[in-house]
Amino acid sequence: MSNKRLLFIPVSSPEGIGEYMRSLLLAQSLQNELHASIDIHFILNKHAAYAKSCPFETTLLDHSATKELDYVCDVIEKFKPNVVIFDCAGRAGHMKAAKKVGAKVVFISQHAKKRAKGLKLNRINLIDVHWVVQPDYCIEPLTWAENAKLDIFPLMRPRNVGPFVAFASNEQKQQMLSRYSLELKNYFIVNAGSGGHTLNGQNCADIYFEAALKIAKQTGLRGVVVFGQNYSKTIPSSDSILCIKSLQNTEFLALMSQAKVALLSGGDTLLQAIAVHTPAVACAISKDQNARLDHCINTGVVLKANLNIDDIVTKVEKVIEVAFYNETTSKYAQLENIHSYDVITNGVKNMLDGSSL
Repeated sequence: MSNKRLLFIPVSSPEGIGEYMRSLLLAQSLQNELHASIDIHFILNKHAAYAKSCPFETTLLDHSATKELDYVCDVIEKFKPNVVIFDCAGRAGHMKAAKKVGAKVVFISQHAKKRAKGLKLNRINLIDVHWVVQPDYCIEPLTWAENAKLDIFPLMRPRNVGPFVAFASNEQKQQMLSRYSLELKNYFIVNAGSGGHTLNGQNCADIYFEAALKIAKQTGLRGVVVFGQNYSKTIPSSDSILCIKSLQNTEFLALMSQAKVALLSGGDTLLQAIAVHTPAVACAISKDQNARLDHCINTGVVLKANLNIDDIVTKVEKVIEVAFYNETTSKYAQLENIHSYDVITNGVKNMLDGSSL
């Protein structure tokens, strides 16, 4: 019996990495569960630093998949996937090619603008499931016009399923503390996303590193800075800061879940920090992060900082003040604790088996 075939087409660029990391984590999870009965293929932009190190068979493009309609359609036709997962990516033409070979089409979105792409009328009957990887509190409801469109046309209704989080086990958590000689709640963790974001000519990861040096000096906490796979410079060294190029997702979550506080961007890791109950300070380092960050601030467990070293340090110091810290951590019980890991992995397994969702 031939293997089931699963194709991933995430957004991939030299800047962001969230969509790829989510796709990679899902692919690895499914491979671990289904073993040799599944063939997995990725389509990636060759200019993304992680593209050539993808552990699965990969087609590399000169541009993003959005700009390469015919080539991507050819790959779909040749690979003949059973399921295609478009993570914030994909043109209607790609989806038509997937349906032509009999594939189920999954569309994953993470904010209102991307969600709206899944509701375009040229995608009627092309999308089999549309998962929005945000909790309800972190994304505005569908507009009146979008709801009206769903009532009139046979479009797949988006479903908020929460962030895609694979929690680390207690054993994995202890292993990570031991590996890096860290003590529970006696360090802070820093990550500016993929490491490829720049603002006003400065690399955001460099700004975060400089802030981390100052935080470590003023608080006495050990710092852990994860620079990201797209960080192209030499990783610096420091006595007070543990500098790491990149980590597997579960490794990163193992460290973040045991940190006193996290300094993050407004990307996917911010929702992961909320999920593992680690208070966070965050800056919006790309345009699409502003709305999400504003929603997260409303939870009371995140403080927003300007992309300025002094402001970042001030906000981190505020978070770890005893009274503020205790008040912040008490608010997690009030949050909707919804995560999409089981929903998405089980959903894709059902589609591969030919079962209905």
